[in-house]
Amino acid sequence: MTEEQKGHGEQKLLPQVILDMNYAFARTAILVASVRLHLFTFLARQALTPVELAARADILPEPTARLLKGLEALGLVEKEGATYRLTPPADHFLVEGKSSYLDHTLHTSTPYRDLGDTATAEAFFAPRVIDLFPLIFPIASRLAAELPLRKQQETALQVLDVGAGSGPWSAAFARQYPPALITAIDLPAVVAQGRVHIAAQGLAERYTWIEADMETFAFPSQGYDLILCGHVCRFISDERTKTFLTRLTQSLRPGGTLLFADIFLTEDRSGPPAAITLDLSMLVNTAQGRVRTAGEIASWLGENGLQDIERLHVAGPFPVVIARKGERL
Repeated sequence: MTEEQKGHGEQKLLPQVILDMNYAFARTAILVASVRLHLFTFLARQALTPVELAARADILPEPTARLLKGLEALGLVEKEGATYRLTPPADHFLVEGKSSYLDHTLHTSTPYRDLGDTATAEAFFAPRVIDLFPLIFPIASRLAAELPLRKQQETALQVLDVGAGSGPWSAAFARQYPPALITAIDLPAVVAQGRVHIAAQGLAERYTWIEADMETFAFPSQGYDLILCGHVCRFISDERTKTFLTRLTQSLRPGGTLLFADIFLTEDRSGPPAAITLDLSMLVNTAQGRVRTAGEIASWLGENGLQDIERLHVAGPFPVVIARKGERL
């Protein structure tokens, strides 16, 4: 073996993987110690200095100060002058007595609400969907400009927007394809908000709104050239998602395209942080929902016979999964 080969071999024996395990354990130890000392609950009442927090927890000030620095590094507390206060995730999930307290969910496997339930979802999303429009519409507009769809001349592009909300996905395609006609389906209270917002966009005449549960509505067979499924399936179980995707596939015309947009974990489920945090939120806010990988969705679409499955990176940190039925548009 040459010296050069020895050098390469030595580089493969770095202890980084072991050190990473140790640091991961340290993060867990910081969190567990803070929960057992009730630090999050004390800080939920008011911002405290390390000395004040130590007095409430009946521990020593100097270790408390070091522990707070660790929590700050984890993004669970923020320093404000001489005091520390909770960040929103810690305040939501780590304060004892709150219905969202994560310890309750971990011990009982019972979420404090289920956004996969129709009535719960309707009450939660109706007052929020308009605020989501400016966040999603720019991404959807870029996608609509880059997605290779046939601009139909003889007939209007028939688009189905499931879980439409305020219509950011379909509005982008309506603007990109002036002849397109949109069928938007969502729960009644959400549709009421969506109608108003789409009318304000000057697109009301292009839309047909349906007030219904997307999981039970009888979609027409082979009725649509483009189906938009944006940010709706992470709230329901794998089995419900697979069944729903099968029904959407049946409603897609030959040559049609299904677009699936959501927050995705990396394939090894190690990140990104936003997806991991959202997956934790699904644990608390749904009975069986979870954040998935783009590969899982692609696999399920393939099982339904869809072809040309791709992941498009057009904007933001997450890809959009597209699949086609039969020949390309």
